[in-house]
Amino acid sequence: MTENHIIEMFLHPKSVAVIGASKNPLKGGYRIVTNLISNNFKGRVYLVNPNTEGELYKLKFHKSVLDIKEEVEIAIFYVPNHTIPELLKECIQKGIKGAIIEASGFEEVGEKGMVLKDRILDITQNFSRIRIVGPNCMGLSTIEGDSDTENKSGFFSGFGVFSKYKRGNIAIISQSGMLNGGYLMHEITQHPEMGLRYSCSIGNKMDIGEIEFMEYLIEDPTVNVIALYLESFKNPRKFIYLCNLVRKLPNKTIILVKGGLTPLGQKATLSHTGSLAEDANLIKAIIKQSGIIQANSFYEMFQYAQTFSMFYNSKKKLPKEGKAAFIAGSGGAGTITADLTMKYGLKFPEFSNETYKILIDVFPEWMPPNRFAFVDIWPAMEKAMMNKIKPDVIMKKVYEAVLNDPEIEGLFNMMFCSRQFKAMNDFEDIAKSVQATDKPIFFWLIGEAKEVKKTSNLLAKYNIPNFPSLEDMVKNFRVLFQESMNKQRK
Repeated sequence: MTENHIIEMFLHPKSVAVIGASKNPLKGGYRIVTNLISNNFKGRVYLVNPNTEGELYKLKFHKSVLDIKEEVEIAIFYVPNHTIPELLKECIQKGIKGAIIEASGFEEVGEKGMVLKDRILDITQNFSRIRIVGPNCMGLSTIEGDSDTENKSGFFSGFGVFSKYKRGNIAIISQSGMLNGGYLMHEITQHPEMGLRYSCSIGNKMDIGEIEFMEYLIEDPTVNVIALYLESFKNPRKFIYLCNLVRKLPNKTIILVKGGLTPLGQKATLSHTGSLAEDANLIKAIIKQSGIIQANSFYEMFQYAQTFSMFYNSKKKLPKEGKAAFIAGSGGAGTITADLTMKYGLKFPEFSNETYKILIDVFPEWMPPNRFAFVDIWPAMEKAMMNKIKPDVIMKKVYEAVLNDPEIEGLFNMMFCSRQFKAMNDFEDIAKSVQATDKPIFFWLIGEAKEVKKTSNLLAKYNIPNFPSLEDMVKNFRVLFQESMNKQRK
């Protein structure tokens, strides 16, 4: 179905016309064209603006789509809203199959916007003559190649110019253009290891909404994680059906941030995307029946998405009982993490006799290890240094013992990153060995900012997530456990 799905054309078009293209670098029509050209879009690009002559990037300007001789699949609209109905008529006459309307001023502005919508419904014969993404959106992005390689390529139809990105297995569907604009740029700049496949801004959902994109992405083998920001459910029954379909798949996860959970939030959604208020109990019921991961913010959504992305890339197993261990160099960090573990419904089990014997061997007599799964590794490091044993040798032995314990389903770690303790942080061999396990492993990194960044990059190389706080680390293991329970309920 994927090859013939309408979304295939929108995400992988062979030809596009930019209606409202401009030579003015300050205008969105200029930035959209720049996005397509600078990111090596493989299809044909046509520029349309009745008020502009000449060329941009060696591409000729046309007065109308009707002046283009070749076939055009998609039209990208960046023009005032009142001009769109007549321009859609020309697109239909040309035989263009899809339109991405980035202009605002429709349902979200009230009666005048509704009049425009009704005109579009009439012109398109209820979207039977041309399909529409938007309006009030930031376009669609498809990443085909990485920006830091010679294979840089993609389809970027928004007016936020992307120059840094990495192809991965995460797809975003959002009613907020920010998630295909400024916030997305922030995330991929702050977290260059995060790989994206698609980012789909759907705006008001006048025609195509989350359902069509979900159908496509569920079948797309390049996508493992689908992250959604929705202010309304276009078809709740179909949404629940698709989410339950994903629960049966071993390699797909859906994460949702739902806007408009409060009366004030619902008021904001009406002015943003024209979404009508939904009953709070109905929203809770839809989310519960869907069996998805719910995030409370964009920050959580991207963090969860990256965790699941690395989880699928490294072929780990989901924790079935929520049993984790913690290796740290701080008793205080262990105490806080133990509290957080209980808060989020997880467990620190007792080590097996075999594991405990190995730990006894590397710990000093004056500070034996805990029997339950919190390892304050510092006494073992002190013993190693007194005996002129390299710290990384002891670290590797402890990691292997803990990860081989059948009672342990995942591992939390605290890592102090500092040039002063360089020998203790030279642990690429350990990263390689722990990456090979099928148990998820998370790190909390603290210390000097430069060294934290270097260690973070090393961990990302082996698809090992790291977090800025203990609570983030525990919460992200909890969502793996939650997903395990969801899939067990299939």
